Amino acid sequence: MVTKVKLSVVTALLLTSYAVGAENLQEAFSHAKIAGEIRVGAIQTENETESRVSTLALGGSLGIKTSPISGVSVGTTFYTTNALFGQNEEAMFLSSDAKSYSIVGEAYIQADILNTSIKVGRQQVDTPYADSDDIGMVPNRFEGISLINQDISDTTIVLASLDKWSGVDSDRPKRFSEMQTSGNALLTAAAIYEGLENTTLQVWHYKLDHVNFNYLEAGYETEQFNVGLQYTDQDNSNSAYGVTAGVTLGDLAFTTAYNRVEGEVTNGFGGGPFFTSSEDHTVAEALNQEAVLLGTEYGVNDSLTLGVTHVQFDKGENQTDYLVSYGVSDKLSLDVIHSDMYADGKMSRFFANYNF
Repeated sequence: MVTKVKLSVVTALLLTSYAVGAENLQEAFSHAKIAGEIRVGAIQTENETESRVSTLALGGSLGIKTSPISGVSVGTTFYTTNALFGQNEEAMFLSSDAKSYSIVGEAYIQADILNTSIKVGRQQVDTPYADSDDIGMVPNRFEGISLINQDISDTTIVLASLDKWSGVDSDRPKRFSEMQTSGNALLTAAAIYEGLENTTLQVWHYKLDHVNFNYLEAGYETEQFNVGLQYTDQDNSNSAYGVTAGVTLGDLAFTTAYNRVEGEVTNGFGGGPFFTSSEDHTVAEALNQEAVLLGTEYGVNDSLTLGVTHVQFDKGENQTDYLVSYGVSDKLSLDVIHSDMYADGKMSRFFANYNF
C-alpha cells in the first residue's frame, strides 16, 4: 500500500536539494518548462421530462516542470474550473456539490535513469482501468508511484501503485480521495510489445484488494486499415471481449466494433477500455450485455473534422454522438459534442481550448 506520498515527495525534494546544490537548482528552475491551457466549457443536459440544465464554466491548467539535474526533475500542475453561470449538479464540470473548485492535480518528482523513468506523487496516468478521461473541465489525476522501463527491445514495462485520485470521474472531484474503501492501493503491471510491424500487443494485470483484473489487447494499424481484439476478466467469473475494425478512404473513415459482457464488469477509474464506449454510455452498465458500434468521420480539411457514432446496446439505452472539431490554429481548438441518449435524455457540450 502506498502511504504518505506527499511526505515522500517533500523528502525527495530536500534530498535532491542537498545533493545537487543551490547553483544547480537555480539552473533547473531557470530552464524550467511552463505550459498551460485556458478552457471555456458549456454543457446542457435534457432529461426524459425535457427539463434543461445548463452550465458555462471558465477554467484551465498551469504547469511547470524543472529541467532535469542528474536525471531528476520536479513538476506541478494547477487546475481550476469556475462556473460563470448555471451552477448545478453537473459534476462533469463542477464539484460533487455543484461548486467551482481549484486543485493541485500534479505534484511529483521524476527520476530518469538510463531506460527507466520513476515518478512519485500526483500525476497523469493512462492505463485501461485508470485513465485521465478528459471529458469535462478537470481530468482525472492519480497519486502514487509509477515506473516505466524500456530495457527490453521494442517492449515497455509499466508498474504502478496508486492509492488516491481526483477529477471528472471521482465521487469528490475537488480533492484527492481513496480509490478503495479499504485504503489499499491499486497495483498494476503491464508489458507492451511493438516489435511486429504496425502491431501493438499489450497485457495488463490489476490488483484491487481481493480482486484481480486482467486485460489483453492486440491491434494492427496501417494508414488505410485497422483491426483490434480485446479481452478482460475481472475476478474470474466476470469477463468481456471485443473486436473492432476500421477503414480509411481518403478523408473518410469508417469504424465498427462489438463487445460482449459475461456477468458484470466495471470501467474502473476512468472512461474504461471498451471498444464500443460512447461519449457517455458503455457496455459495462448492464449484466450480460452486448453492444455494437458504427461510426464515421470526415476530414473536411486540415482544420475541420465531422463525426457521427451510434452504439446499439441490447439492454441499456442506445446512444448517438455527433462531433465537430475545428482547429483554429496550433494553439486554439473548438469542439462540439452532442449526445442523444434517447430515453435517457440529451447532452450537449462545447469546449474552446487555448494552449500556451
